[in-house]
Amino acid sequence: MGLLVVGPDGMSNSNILEVMRARNVKYLIIIFFCSFLTHSCTDLDVINEIEPDEARAFSNQEQLMELAGNSFRTFHNEIREYGNSLARPLGVMADYLTSSWGLLKLYSLEPRTQMEFYPNDVDYGYRHQLVGHWEGSYQAVYYANMVLDVLDKDNSMGLSVDQLALLESFCLFVSGVSHGYLGLICDQAMVIKPGVDNSNLQLQPWMEVVDASLEMLNKAIEISDGNTFQVPPDWVGGQAMSNVDLSQLANGYAARILAYSSRTSTQNSDIDWDRVLEYAQKGITWDFSPELGDTYGWYDFYTCYGRYPGYARVDMRIINLLDHDYPSRWPRDNISWNTPDGLDPGEADPDDERLLTDFEYLAGNNFRPDRGYYNFSHYRHSRYDYVFEEVWYGNKPKPSFLAWEVKLLEAEAWLRLENSEAALAILNDPAGPRKSRGGVPDLLPTNDILRYILDEKEIECFLTGVGVSFFDMRRNDRLQPGTWLHFPVPATELELLSLPLYNIYTRPDGIDGSAGGWTGWDE
Repeated sequence: MGLLVVGPDGMSNSNILEVMRARNVKYLIIIFFCSFLTHSCTDLDVINEIEPDEARAFSNQEQLMELAGNSFRTFHNEIREYGNSLARPLGVMADYLTSSWGLLKLYSLEPRTQMEFYPNDVDYGYRHQLVGHWEGSYQAVYYANMVLDVLDKDNSMGLSVDQLALLESFCLFVSGVSHGYLGLICDQAMVIKPGVDNSNLQLQPWMEVVDASLEMLNKAIEISDGNTFQVPPDWVGGQAMSNVDLSQLANGYAARILAYSSRTSTQNSDIDWDRVLEYAQKGITWDFSPELGDTYGWYDFYTCYGRYPGYARVDMRIINLLDHDYPSRWPRDNISWNTPDGLDPGEADPDDERLLTDFEYLAGNNFRPDRGYYNFSHYRHSRYDYVFEEVWYGNKPKPSFLAWEVKLLEAEAWLRLENSEAALAILNDPAGPRKSRGGVPDLLPTNDILRYILDEKEIECFLTGVGVSFFDMRRNDRLQPGTWLHFPVPATELELLSLPLYNIYTRPDGIDGSAGGWTGWDE
């Protein structure tokens, strides 16, 4: 079935783009899929009042540039949403954040096997967490691909060589990152490529989605490396970025996506670590920190709510990384502490100075005991409080991708390539935050170097990249037994595509559920 396109009379280009930016993206995604998936539209007559014909939507350079500029902000905002993303659920599943409130209760259960399967149902009350990630990612892909398709068909707007390179590189970057996060989160997804026949799209396994995302990122890197341009500041939250910077950011995301894609330690061993090393060494040497607030329209509710002491706290496991003698778990009976005197330990005695600068001790708890004392914690994250001092949703630059994360991926790649000396040089670098902010002693070749790399990322990169802790725990078999290793395609999309409903079961099989577990330094 062809797609019937109707553009309302008198609708200006600016109004069209305002509609396309609307937060209710469900209809947009339905139209997007139906335009490609003929088998799913057999009985549907879709009138698209959101997507006008290209001649009207892109009558000038400004509108095309604006659509491209919306793409990465759309992805970045959506995966960090409050109730419409998996950012905080992933944190809770990794014992990174802790919370027992409704939106997160399901993911905090201990043991995890209390839930038979993920409730992938169109009537599930919190389905928007998975649906939001899915739709937000594909909305960004839609925006990026729409620009790329216009450029592929006809460059009739007098765009300069630099403008063309900017649009192509940036949109390929956005599509690559968006597909990459679909591959990281879901067990399968669709790959929507620009400029090709997408009339017979099929769900593909996560590893194929990851591979496709890296192909797009590679193309974005190639174009950025071969041209000269400046990225408009409003596209990236007010930051000054050149083609060199965009290439570095794309390399950083490629390293992140490739390294974090594995579901088990066995798969992780099979990762092409030479490739991870190459990406990491070309990655960002500066922190990607978009300015939050209304000026550029970037928001980070993942951090906003992750730092509120009444809503979420830092899991005791993380505090144990900063003081190895501190309990890594709250006793299930609220009484039987594993301290020498068997009493509540109070404040931790830091081995790492960042416990005093980045975290705040709180004597009491306000979680519901009937939902499990294992949710309790004495600490909240305070490092980014300054971002939210004036406006509750933040109005200052807030990092979502630290250069240090890329260096730690480089260190891990060196270690897995049997060059522990190079890995130690990064960890022991006096200019690195582990030394300059943490003030910790040098590590020795006899130390468990991999564990310290992962610990360092948990501490320094806290509340920056979405899912980083979950991905690290997953690929090292450290998630609690039965924790979901990934999520299914949302039931709403399966229903739309006339595909059978399925779930991800809560069982420690090493396929869909974790077969591992973690122990703290105190155990």
